[in-house]
This record gives sequence, structure tokens and C-alpha cells, in this order.
Amino acid sequence: MSDHDAVAGPEDLANASEAQEPSSSFADNSYLSYLIPSKTDLDLGSAVEEAKEQGKPILESIEARDSLYFDETATVLLILKCPWLGDEELAEQIRRLVVSLEVQIINRSAPGRESPPAAETIFTGHVADVSDAFIATEEHGVSDEGASQKHAYAMWKIPVFLARPRMRPHQPSVVFSASASIKPEVAGELSARGTGYLQSGLPMSFNLLESFADDPALNGVKPRLSALRVSRVAPVTRQQDLMTHLRALPQLKLNISPVIHTRIRFSRPNTVPLSSAVMALLEVDFTPNFECEALLDEIKLQTPDGTVESLNDGTAMKLPLSCVAHDHITFLYHIRPHQSDSAPKPVTGTLDISISASVLVEPGFCVPRLSMAWSTALDFTIPVNPSFGTAAETGIQRSHRPAQLSIGSGTVMTPLKSPSVTQPDALPALEASTNRTEASLPDLGITMSFTAPNEPVRAGDIFSWTVYVVNRTAEKTSRPPRKLALVAIPKRRRNDSRPVRPPSTASRRQGEKEVADAVLDENVLHAMQKSSVVDTTDVVCLSSDTRVGPLAPGACHVVELQFLALREGVVAVDAIRVVDLGSQEHVDIRDLPTMVVEPAAA
Repeated sequence: MSDHDAVAGPEDLANASEAQEPSSSFADNSYLSYLIPSKTDLDLGSAVEEAKEQGKPILESIEARDSLYFDETATVLLILKCPWLGDEELAEQIRRLVVSLEVQIINRSAPGRESPPAAETIFTGHVADVSDAFIATEEHGVSDEGASQKHAYAMWKIPVFLARPRMRPHQPSVVFSASASIKPEVAGELSARGTGYLQSGLPMSFNLLESFADDPALNGVKPRLSALRVSRVAPVTRQQDLMTHLRALPQLKLNISPVIHTRIRFSRPNTVPLSSAVMALLEVDFTPNFECEALLDEIKLQTPDGTVESLNDGTAMKLPLSCVAHDHITFLYHIRPHQSDSAPKPVTGTLDISISASVLVEPGFCVPRLSMAWSTALDFTIPVNPSFGTAAETGIQRSHRPAQLSIGSGTVMTPLKSPSVTQPDALPALEASTNRTEASLPDLGITMSFTAPNEPVRAGDIFSWTVYVVNRTAEKTSRPPRKLALVAIPKRRRNDSRPVRPPSTASRRQGEKEVADAVLDENVLHAMQKSSVVDTTDVVCLSSDTRVGPLAPGACHVVELQFLALREGVVAVDAIRVVDLGSQEHVDIRDLPTMVVEPAAA
């Protein structure tokens, strides 16, 4: 028959049993553990030598971290403790290993909720070259035969970048899960050795034709049919199912928190003429999640569509910059698009931002390194402001004016917000500095210039400002002539606050119902009178309501505003409010002349 089955002898069976014993012993007695070393750039050779000199176990001598930070690259140390099988056999078993790692960010479960906490996987990988492992040996105790037991440690390093999850973190933790398996023998090795017959030394299967061995019709021929030839055909098992899984640490759970929060904002510089350049404000905020010093090593802003110029040349802003928790730093950059005669100017672009920092948990020993990188869009579009951007040199140049004004029509009017919000003071009050917002203004198309008197002004004298008004609206437009009103707003008192009435100190008997304080409580009146502060007015405008117009497009007009100086020193008004009587829109002008009032003549 064509079926040639080899017969296994006693010696071959013993050899086969010995050949399978090392692999079985390796899988049963191996254990995979993993940790995050505290020492940055840990040298395994030096760590093992130091452990042997101190007489400590290798695993106990490596110090591990108990917390991590977002945006850092943590080094996961995988340690496989296995029996010592000799150099060649150990290398053969390690070559068949498959070591994988998975990292998840898990939020803390909310109290009172039965749903599982939110989780997100940020890393999944495996050891690329398991044969390139650091091998260390260690003796553990004495066996029953009196010989010392020897174990081997195979170690691998896997760098893992702890990226921020897309979900919203809530007291998050990072969970590391590693596993190790042994791949089966390669099936192609058997087919490459011969023509498909059984190998010598393997036990043969059951002979289905054993009962016909004594049949006289076969003339002494003993037929043989292996049971493997006619057995039920089962589907081919996947290689993953044939793997032998090693015992491993279930998971490693550590606390994780952010160290730096960043944000970038853009604004357009107020220059005449208007420019397509952009000002970038990069804000770096350090969280209170660390109690050590942090070094801001490097900040890079790059764009292929323009040139980035750093405006942080001060000595206090040079990198590396030492920072601590709760620090808030703002970096300024000037971004200009490329100017080329052949190619058109870019309208939009992309800005690449990268930040690197180091957290000095233990200087020289544990120094986690943080790295952040992201991209954002740039807009080099110049605002469309024909009338606002072409003001004459003699006109009023407002340093705090908005970057763009909305162009309104004669029929559609845009209501305005509070003037203290749209145009802040050079020395803003507390409410102006805390509630400052940007609001759109209508395009009035009006230019005004204020001229103060050249002769000295004394206290008690009346002086005048000359106001030159020009209507710069195009003559071809259908807008009606402008009718304006100029109203002077006196300077606000810095201490003009409503006094808070203190509670009454009048006593009442125990058990008596509480009633309202008396209106004429002497304690209240004394406190209000003592805390009252009166601030005198610097200058009074005698032209309470000055009208200008009707002012046709392209026309001009000159008016005077009369003032009375009440005290000597530097005096000024808060603003001149320009009111459009047709639409009731108004704009406050705050860049006004400052008057120096001399003492009155004796």
C-alpha cells in the first residue's frame, strides 16, 4: 500500500518526550509582569548590577512610578520571569513569544450610577523584535536535590505616548494590560522535510485493517490503513487558538493628570494702512496637579504660508523657562504672509504649533518629558473698511479701535452696546477691565479732529476746543445728510460706589422675633457718614448739546466746545459722544486732548 507509516520504538518515544519537556516547563513556570520605571532613561544593565551588589531581587530593586501625566512618553518595562533552560533553548523559546500591550484611559465612575465608566483606548501594540531582549539571571533558593534554582528575566521596553482622550476626562486613570503567548511549531517545517509521510520516532495511529491480517486470501500480506486517513475532517484551527498563553499581571492602573493647558488666539494689529499680518497670542497655563518645578523647553510656531516672528525677546521670557503650578504665561508672535510678485498673496494658511516641557519630579532621576503638537487655521484676509481705514492723518487715531467695523446701510441700522465696552479707557475702571468685550460699530463715515488752545489755562477760566468734522461718505451714495450731536461725558469718579449699609448693632432679647433695622439707626447713619467720600469734578462742559449738520457727503463743519476748569493740574473729560440724530447710533471718542490747568492768578 502507498501508506507508509513509521513505527516508533521505545527510544524514539523517550526522545520525543524529552523534546517536549522544555517547552511545557517554560510555559507553565513563566510569569509576565510590567511597570513604569521612575528613573528616566533606565539602563537595565546598571540596574541589574546594582541589584546584585545590594543583594536585592531584580524586580524589587527597580523603583516604579505611581502617577503619570498626559502628553508624556512613558516607558513601559515588560519583565518575563522564566526558568533557566540554557542559552540556546531559552533563546529558542523567547523567539516564539508574542508580547502585546494595550493602554486605556478610564474615567472614575460617578457615584450612584450603575453604568460602567467611560473608557478609551489610546495605544495598542506589541514588541516588534522579541529576540532582542535583555536577559538577566538570578538564583532563587535551593531545590529538593540540593542544587540552587536559577531563573531568567527577559526584559523589553515599549515607549507609549499618553495622548489626551477625545472623551472628557473626569478623574481619569491609565490602565496598562499586557499579555504573552507562545506560538506553535511552524506547520511548514514538517512538509519541507519530506513527501508527507510520518516522521520516524512518532507513535503510529490505530490500524483499521488489523482484523484482516490472518486472512488466507491475502497470501500473508498484512494490510494497514491508519485511522488518521479516514477520521472526521475538522476545520483548520487558527494559529491564535493554538498559542499557549502565559500567566501575566492582570493590569496596572495608575493616576494620570494634565500638567499644561494651552490655547492660541489671533488678533489683527491696528495699523494704518491695514495689513494682512496676524498677531498670535499663545497662552500656556500650568495646572495645580504637580508640586515640583517644570521647565518650558521649546516652543515652535511654523507655517508654510508666511513668516513667524517671535516678540518674546525679554530676558524673563527666554527658554528654558522655569515654571510652577498655577503659572499663566502668554507668548506673542507676529505672522506675516509671504510677499511675492509672481504668486498671489495667501488668504488662508495653516499654523503648526509644538511645545516641549520637562517636569522635575526628582531632578536627575525622574524627569518626565512632555510634548504637544497641533495645527490651526490662519486667516490673512484684510477687513473691508473703506471709510474706516482711510482716515486722514489729521483725524482721530484710536489706539483701541476694533479690528473691523460693520458697514451699515441707510435703512438697516445696527444697535450699539455700552460705550464703555466698545472703547475702553487708557486707565480703565475695574468694571471696564473685567467685562471688556468687542462689539461691532456702524460705519458712520465721519472724521473728527480736536484742537486745544495753545495759551495756558488757569483755574476758573473758560476755554474752548475746536472740533473739525468731515463727512467722508462717498458722494455717489444715497445716504441723506448727516445730523450729529456732540455730548461731553464728564470723567467718572474712581471711588463713585454706592455705600453698603452695615447691619444694625442694636441688641434684641432672646426669643424676640427679628425685625427690620430702624431707618434712623444712629449706628447706620454714623457708618454711612464716615465712609462717604466726595470727589470734585475736574472740568465742566458748558456746551451741553452741540449740533452739527445737516452735513452732506464730502462736506465739513467746525464747532466749538466750551469748558470751565474747576481745579489746577491735569484735567480731562471721559469721552465725547457723537450721536447720529437720524438713526440714534452713537460712538464714544476717548482719545482727547489733555489739559494742564495752572493755578489761578493771585
